This record gives sequence, structure tokens and C-alpha cells, in this order.
Amino acid sequence: MKSKDIGRQLASLNHLIKRTLEKEHSSELMKISAANGYILFYLHDNKDKDVFQKDLEEYFSITRSTASKILSLMETKNLVRRGGVSGDARLKKITITEKGEEMRQTLIESRRHMEAKLTANFTEGELEQLYAYMQRMKENMKK
Repeated sequence: MKSKDIGRQLASLNHLIKRTLEKEHSSELMKISAANGYILFYLHDNKDKDVFQKDLEEYFSITRSTASKILSLMETKNLVRRGGVSGDARLKKITITEKGEEMRQTLIESRRHMEAKLTANFTEGELEQLYAYMQRMKENMKK
């Protein structure tokens, strides 16, 4: 089978997603990065438990320095708050702020629209298989 350069294809798809978001959505949404949005959703989905920087590093497969930079910028934008934890001054629990939650609500419609656009003309079985392939690729990259 001839190589289709999957990495380049994924990078191209990511670029098209970003360009579509920039073209179709409000300037308020454009003030935050895609990574910021994903983190807001993660924090909301995990609001019943303590979330720390290490959790984000593992979940999003990012380095400690990348996570630190993203969180610092998100704090500056008042989207998240890092607060101390009793018993360990080194740990900083990450929570979503009211402004962050408002931004997350705005992102929901944007996310629905983008997912619908990405998955148009796929059967449920094809989508399940695609997801399984992507999960396997992520595991391959961790080796």
C-alpha cells in the first residue's frame, strides 16, 4: 500500500478546522486558542473532582512547560484559577472561572457545528472505526 503521509493529512485537517473556526465565529471566541477551549471543557466535565496541571498534561499529551504556559495565559484571561490545596503547597487545583464557564457555553454551539461538519456523510460505524484508528495512532505515538 502506498503511503498517504498521514501526519501531513492530519496537520492539513487541523489547519482547515482552525481556518473554518476563524471564519465562522465571533471575535470573542477568537481571543482563546483551541487548547484553551479543550481545557475549559475538560474542567467542566471534571468539576466534581480536583484537577491539577499533571492531569491536563496526561489527558492532552502535552509537556509540563506547555501546560504551564497555557494555564498562565488562561489565568491572565481570567478563564481559570489556580488555587492551593491544604496539605501540599506545591499542588495547585485548577478551576474554571465564571468568565471561563461563559466562554465554554459559547464554545458549545461552535463545537456542535464543527463536529457536524467534520462527520457529515459518515455512517455511525465509520465514525466508530475512525475513532478507533485515531486512538491507536495516539497509542503508537506514545511508544
